[in-house]
This record gives sequence, C-alpha cells and structure tokens, in this order.
Amino acid sequence: MSRWLLFLSGLPWYARLPVKWLVFAVTVLLVCYPNPRLLRRHLEHWRDPDRLIEPDARELEPLWEELRPKVAPELAGPQALKVVEKYVYDRIPYAWDWDTWGAADYLPTLAEVIEKGREDCDGRAVVAASLLRRLGFQAQIVTDLGHVWVKTDQGETMGPGKVKVVVATAEGVRVQEGAWKQVARAVAYGIAPFPLVRELIVLGVLWWLLLRPGGGALCASAALVLLLNGLIILRLAGADYRNPNVAMQMAGLLNVLGALAVLLVWGPRRVRRAANAANGAACSPSSVGLPRPM
Repeated sequence: MSRWLLFLSGLPWYARLPVKWLVFAVTVLLVCYPNPRLLRRHLEHWRDPDRLIEPDARELEPLWEELRPKVAPELAGPQALKVVEKYVYDRIPYAWDWDTWGAADYLPTLAEVIEKGREDCDGRAVVAASLLRRLGFQAQIVTDLGHVWVKTDQGETMGPGKVKVVVATAEGVRVQEGAWKQVARAVAYGIAPFPLVRELIVLGVLWWLLLRPGGGALCASAALVLLLNGLIILRLAGADYRNPNVAMQMAGLLNVLGALAVLLVWGPRRVRRAANAANGAACSPSSVGLPRPM
C-alpha cells in the first residue's frame, strides 16, 4: 500500500487527481453494489416505477386469493387502503436491501419481491400498488428519496411521507421542485442504518488516498480520528429518519471537513517544510565542501 501511495504522489497533479477519484469511485460502487448489474436494473426500474405495478401478474394470484376475502365490497376507499396496507405488512416482512440483495438500495419487480418473500418499503409498495389496482384503485408509486409509498385516488398508504419528491406520470418520472431540501435528510438516513463495515471500507480508502508521504504520523492519526468521529455522529444523527438531528449532522460534517483540512492543508505543509529544510541543508557550505564562515 505504501508503494502505491508513493507512486500516486509522484504523479503530476493532472494525472494524480483523476486516478484517485477513479479509485474512490470504484470503491464506493463496489461497496454499495458488489454486483454492478443490480445497479443498472435499479436505475432502469426508477425510470418508470409504475411499470412495476402488475395487477394481472400470475405471481400476484396467491396474494390476491388471500386478500380478497378480507376486503368486503362495502368497505370505503380509506378502509380498504388500511386492509391492504396491513396485509402487505404481514405478508411481506421488512428486510434491508443489503440483507436481501447485497446492495445499498434496489427497487425490485413484483416477481422478485414475491420470490424473496421479504423487502423494504419500495418492494412492499410495488406489491401494495399491484393489489390496489386489482381492486380498482388508481395507484402510483411515490418517494421522498428516503421512503417509498403508494398514492391512490382515494388517499395514500404504506406509511406516506410529507413530501412527494419523485412521482411517476404519463410522461415519465417527474422530480418535484424543492427536491434538494430532502437530500440531506435522505443521506443522513442512508448513512445511519447502512452496515458499518461497508462504511469503514469507504472511509479507510478515502483516508488512504488523501495521505501524503512525509505528512507525519500525527497528521494521519488526527485525520483518521476526525473521520471516525464524524461517521459515528452522522450515524447517530440519522437514526430517526423523520426527525434527524440537524445539530448533530452539522457536527458530524464539521468533523469530516476538519479531517479533510488536516490531510489537504496540514499534511502538504509538513511535506513542503521538510523539503525546504532538506534543500537548505543540501545548499549549506558544509554540504558542498566549502569552509564555514568565521
């Protein structure tokens, strides 16, 4: 690893920066999606999530036969929504995508959800929307970037959030205005429950890529402590997705920025001072065999 660090540090900046960014990007990709093909499918599904709603799919038949006796014809729309919601919650146990798919996030098809028998909010929403369309509702899949639920002509179900950020329309997926306001909360929630081991891999690679030979053990250690502290604080800040602790988010971010400042400012300064000292020693009279001044 030290040889690679020396090699990267010896490259000119216009070659070094792209190589480091590439290494970091590949690390994040493989940590979040060890199977990159799953990421491709995930993005394809989000291009039009309503295409995943399949009320007539044969895989839905067993669930439909179980649900049909529970939904009496006289039930009003909101009551039927509650029945479907409870049925899906009971029938499809909640499971994180990294446990089910080995990936950070994945929007599955109806068949994939039923085959696995467990899913998180997006897979449950696909099942619920399919059943609701079978019942005659106009169901759509919506999200606030952290949670996915179902919108119908009779109301919303599957734990609706306050803000619908991404909505599927006849013209395709539409991102609502103000979506950027939800990014910080979604990122905080994404960090909080994500496997710590995977996050430590990303953090460790970032720390290693920013090290400079000659920066000193104290500089490297201080930056690593700040990065670890920032990660822990960010995980705690996003534990409650609906009400993240903004003050803790800022504290965690400041720790991360402090680590970057140590690695990008303090470390290079130490390297330059050491280089200047070495050059000064090399140019001294004694170093070139000249007599010292009296």
